[in-house]
Amino acid sequence: LKMDHHCPWINNCVGFGNYRHFCLFMWYLAASCAFVVAVLSYGFSDVIFHLRWRRLPGTRLGRQFILTAFMICCSIFIALCILGGFHAYLVLTNQTTIEFQTNMSRRRTARKNGEFFRNPYDLGRSRNFQQVFGPNPFCRFRWAFPAIAQGPSGNGCDFPSLRARGR
Repeated sequence: LKMDHHCPWINNCVGFGNYRHFCLFMWYLAASCAFVVAVLSYGFSDVIFHLRWRRLPGTRLGRQFILTAFMICCSIFIALCILGGFHAYLVLTNQTTIEFQTNMSRRRTARKNGEFFRNPYDLGRSRNFQQVFGPNPFCRFRWAFPAIAQGPSGNGCDFPSLRARGR
């Protein structure tokens, strides 16, 4: 069973059926925050650094809205970069957050015994990406549009592994 975590942002468990939608949600939200930060950066710098020595245009409430929206978007963008970076690593190594924790423990134990541990479900970056986003080529960006992209194959309980391939 490929269960990743319970996400309070979407108030649902994230697993095989909706993990790609969760990753895309984070991607779209980060892109939206970056857009808002880019649009508001000029007004933000005017309000903060008083680049215009004459009286600032707009009302005080308008300037407060600019500051608040800019700070909230920057905070969410930074949090999404950290969380999204971690999940990008998980996608490229074909792990869930639960598997990540157990694999760290197994890797530590193997290192103590002088052995090398490799995640048995790690099929390489390209195939790992296709395990989550479906058999859509990365460079065509079709995977970014779930309405037209083909979903991942499988039933959520059985997955290809290195052991099944005889490696």
